[in-house]
Amino acid sequence: MKSFSFRVARKLQLLKEYVKYIKLCWLSFTYNSYGSKTDLVFEPIFTFVYYAVHWCGPIFVCLVVLLTSSVVFVYYHDVIPYVLAMRSQIDQYLIIIYGHYLLMMIAFHFYMAVTTDPGKVPSEVKGMVSTSVCKRCVSPKPPRTHHCSVCKTCRLKMDHHCPWLNNCVGHFNHRYFISFCTFMTMGTIFVVMTTYPLFYYCFHLRRKIYRMQKNVNDFVELFTLNKTGNQEVDLVEIYIRSNDVNKGFIIYLWILCFAVAIALGLLTLWHIYLISKGETSVEKLINQKERERLLQLKLEFVNLYNYGVLSNWKLLLGFHDFRTFIRRVMLPSAHHPYCNGINWKISPNPKSYHNQNSSFTA
Repeated sequence: MKSFSFRVARKLQLLKEYVKYIKLCWLSFTYNSYGSKTDLVFEPIFTFVYYAVHWCGPIFVCLVVLLTSSVVFVYYHDVIPYVLAMRSQIDQYLIIIYGHYLLMMIAFHFYMAVTTDPGKVPSEVKGMVSTSVCKRCVSPKPPRTHHCSVCKTCRLKMDHHCPWLNNCVGHFNHRYFISFCTFMTMGTIFVVMTTYPLFYYCFHLRRKIYRMQKNVNDFVELFTLNKTGNQEVDLVEIYIRSNDVNKGFIIYLWILCFAVAIALGLLTLWHIYLISKGETSVEKLINQKERERLLQLKLEFVNLYNYGVLSNWKLLLGFHDFRTFIRRVMLPSAHHPYCNGINWKISPNPKSYHNQNSSFTA
């Protein structure tokens, strides 16, 4: 009887040891001091999204190409003839030259952003400083390097994974990304402005505005109703009636470009703000948590990679004077960034974490 009880107790003890071992293995795979239990619960959903973004990436790239091509087609088919017939000679030269310049810059920077490798961590680099070890790659990470769950590798100065590029935005293609966003926003605003007279008539905007004003005046007399438009709109109306202008194309063109100008314009402004602060999208989240933590300790957080607004843009775009700005920013250029993305110089006048109530420096 004692022998049987001893064997049962021993098996129970072994079972407890196995349970502890399994728990230890589970913690070793899931523990992250910067994570939370919520992240762990939603990990399967995140994994599904990562796979979806990875496999749908080429579709998004083709969609960008198709939409851009459709805008160019409609502009050539319906807008350019209107410009040549209704605008002054100076306006014609300005619109055609500036429009083709924007198209060239958009196509170049989109192609480079899609095809340029954002930067991987090399196996061995002399003098490489690693700030941490990637939990997924199990390899050293240089400063500003983060793991991309879609590409399944660490990227140098990773900003985010862009599904519209089917590529990460990192150290070597960050400049192409922000340039593409900027020129695409400028291009859509250009199309919206130059096609507004055509859209005004094709969308019957005059009639819609009149009805809206009339409905408002039924309650409060705010508007002076006028069914006739200005001379420019009347001339556009005459042109459209006497020429083969596809009204559906014009409405599609204007609404698409207006929507893209708003959405992409806000995204571009956000990235301009981040670049001016010397941060990426990932670093913004990490630095914000660190600011809140240090604030509780009455310490100030300082971004050591913020070199000042002008210097941050010079480092990203790769120019140092007006001549290089024209050659490298305002014209297509495939030059490499100044830094290698691995060894980063500290700001010339970095502030230290310091106590806000005393002279203590951490």
